[in-house]
Amino acid sequence: MKHSVITLMVLAALAAAGCQKTGTKTISINVKVDETNIAAAGIKSPESYDVTISNFATGTAIEAKTENGLATATGIVPGVYTVTVSATQNEGGFTYTIAGSESNASLLADGDEVTVKVDAVKEAALVFKEIYYTGVKDFYFRDQFYEIYNNSTEVVYADSLCIAETVYASADKSIIYEWPIENADKYVFVKVVWQIQGDGHTYPIKPGESFVISQWATNHKAESLSKGVSPVDLTGAEFEAIEKESTAPSGLVLTDNPAINMKKVIQAGYSMPQWLTSVSGSQYIIFKPSKPLKNEDFITATNADYNGVGREVLISDVIDAVQTVSDETGMNVLGLPKVLDAGAIWCSGLYVGESIARKIKETRPDGTNVYQDSNNTTNDFEVKKDPQVRRYDAKVPSWNTWINK
Repeated sequence: MKHSVITLMVLAALAAAGCQKTGTKTISINVKVDETNIAAAGIKSPESYDVTISNFATGTAIEAKTENGLATATGIVPGVYTVTVSATQNEGGFTYTIAGSESNASLLADGDEVTVKVDAVKEAALVFKEIYYTGVKDFYFRDQFYEIYNNSTEVVYADSLCIAETVYASADKSIIYEWPIENADKYVFVKVVWQIQGDGHTYPIKPGESFVISQWATNHKAESLSKGVSPVDLTGAEFEAIEKESTAPSGLVLTDNPAINMKKVIQAGYSMPQWLTSVSGSQYIIFKPSKPLKNEDFITATNADYNGVGREVLISDVIDAVQTVSDETGMNVLGLPKVLDAGAIWCSGLYVGESIARKIKETRPDGTNVYQDSNNTTNDFEVKKDPQVRRYDAKVPSWNTWINK
């Protein structure tokens, strides 16, 4: 097993000085990166890793980089931390994101050590750019949307793309599901999957363009819907996750709109004509299936409660993944494999009209943005008080002929 011992450049002098004034005990620690998996995949070790040591209870985060493969961090206040490691590496003409994390790491005494195992995935062309899931006051949640952006320099196609929430634990996280299939660690499990149709070349997405998947593609700012408090008008959304016009239990008529209807291809459990996700946060994936999806043969976790039923999706089919949790305590039990997402983020509450938006990494000479994608939602996203469709001037696909009409 190959290990690289990482130096944690943690502003130790400042931390130690502050602690000397207050009398707080500090310790020295080591962090190791376990590169077994990337070595087996034939990917060389990167020159250095970015390291973050986070205590979400106190809101502190210490950033670091590797230095000559070996060092010790001093000035660490004893406690429970999440340690994340990330890097990029070019190999065989592809750029890989290498990442991993270790949650609930007890760093309590001098010389304590934590090992973080890393995996590598190819950088994705399509990424989640903004997700708005919290809804607004008076329990209005019909305005949820998911914006997906072409972060690459090549045209890609949205045809056959699927969006889903994963299922991994009971609502209170007291039960972590165990799935009775061979090589279960190679899959994520989902309950509901919505898919974009097309012939493979129907919906081109050029570099710098984005498309929006809405729960319901209407103007939610309308007084008759959200009493005028929703921040978004989704009439220009490209897609809506709705099967047909229907009437909600509240009596609200969910009309069909110009946005293209997606197809619900998997539904485990109670069926609804539109896609609703939790206003307290969830785990979202986009993927293109390597084999046909079947709405049957559902798998029940061996320790399942009412929620522990789903279908498997190969991790290798997943294009992008984002985790949101209800608050900092949700960081203790994360549902996505660390190779897909080594972190998570949360908004300030339920029905607060907040979204999460991906950070800009750089801007190309042609003016298109490149968004940060380290496979760590904690680092890649930030909370926004003003949910916006196509923030930072993302372009509209040419085939969306109904926007602003």
